[in-house]
Amino acid sequence: MTGQTVKISSLQQRYKLNSRQAIYDRINGLKMRPVAPGKISAEQLDLLDRLDIHIRGGGAIADFPIQPEVQVDKLDKIPQRDIKLDSSGMSAVNVMAELMEKMMSYAYARDSSPLANYEELEKAAKFEWVLPTSLVKQLTGVSPKTTHDSHAFLVMGFAFTKIGKIGREAGWQVTKQVATLDLKWLSPVRQST
Repeated sequence: MTGQTVKISSLQQRYKLNSRQAIYDRINGLKMRPVAPGKISAEQLDLLDRLDIHIRGGGAIADFPIQPEVQVDKLDKIPQRDIKLDSSGMSAVNVMAELMEKMMSYAYARDSSPLANYEELEKAAKFEWVLPTSLVKQLTGVSPKTTHDSHAFLVMGFAFTKIGKIGREAGWQVTKQVATLDLKWLSPVRQST
């Protein structure tokens, strides 16, 4: 039926609908444009047929998946004779599974580093980024607050200075605080004998 057109007026009877407006509601809901005045293509008819089945099954136009669903066999249903092995004796499925496992472990290791938040704050300070309140809270675990006489707060060795807004949130300039040490406290204590 490819290349053929169908009259829109015939669809009311095809789908057993009470009004032609119901057909146009479906066409408009799918954002279809007739290929000619009063006519649709075979592909559009196929889409309308699938929509009719969806609606009769209790669905609505709004939740109809326009793209056809692709049927994929489960891996446990693939016959073993169809699985090709490489020179090491591993199937492509096993190779892909191993690769995915490695990728996930790298991603998890990066995110689970106890210093990851410090590294992000170091970067923000180095590049003089202004961070929104939500990101400061995510990185420090503390909701940033200022006092009436100060527009800054200190946490984790970083100073956060309130500078304007980012969207609906406050913007915070990040600077690293360098501590100075009194070296006399580092000298060994002499014991008297």
